[in-house]
Amino acid sequence: MTGFSLVSWNIRAGLGRDLRRRPARTIAAITAFDADVVLLQEADFRRHPRPAALPSPQGRIGPFEVVDLTPTGVGLGWHGIAMLKRPGITVDAIHRYDLPALEPRGAVVVDLTVSGQPLRVVGVHLGLLRGNRRKQIAFIAARIAELERRPIIIAGDYNEWRDRRGLETVPAWIHIHSPGPTFPAGRPFLHLDRLAFSNEFELLHSSVIADPQATMASDHRPIRGQFRLLTRTKPQGG
Repeated sequence: MTGFSLVSWNIRAGLGRDLRRRPARTIAAITAFDADVVLLQEADFRRHPRPAALPSPQGRIGPFEVVDLTPTGVGLGWHGIAMLKRPGITVDAIHRYDLPALEPRGAVVVDLTVSGQPLRVVGVHLGLLRGNRRKQIAFIAARIAELERRPIIIAGDYNEWRDRRGLETVPAWIHIHSPGPTFPAGRPFLHLDRLAFSNEFELLHSSVIADPQATMASDHRPIRGQFRLLTRTKPQGG
């Protein structure tokens, strides 16, 4: 595997900045993404049974296959987090976690094989309160440590706009990065959406996607990261 690309986007259940819910507009924006994996937040409506905000006929959205994260068969994901992948990428295992919070939150951990290389992608949508976010990050790190080791990327809506506060529980072997301000989409100034990655990865390039269709389709702008898997890595925790 020479490279791996990932896009993360909070789609606000397809509700655009014009306050119109247009799933086709959101899907058109997703279709234009150049990525191996796409992580979505708020991909399902909040009320039980949490139906999908986007149609996915034959389990596809644009050129991407939908990873089946929902144990109930309703919706696209887990706590509104959905994962899309390019055909040919293999799903090896899925782990779903409820996160500690006053509000319902979750994280998904998906083990993939990309061009023969095992790796792990974690999708997150952290809480609105900083104290909860610290607990949630620590909880996710603890659950990852219980699993067989793989190179890992953790991406999503961190809901944290500061770089020096709220992220103190990120372990030392995880590098956290903001590609730029993503919220509000019209004139962003808050760095809410982030990428994090283990020592096995090098971040080659990152960006906030400013495509007009995407910036109108949600109150967040999407982020993109291009990674290279290093041949020599430090041990996890080293």
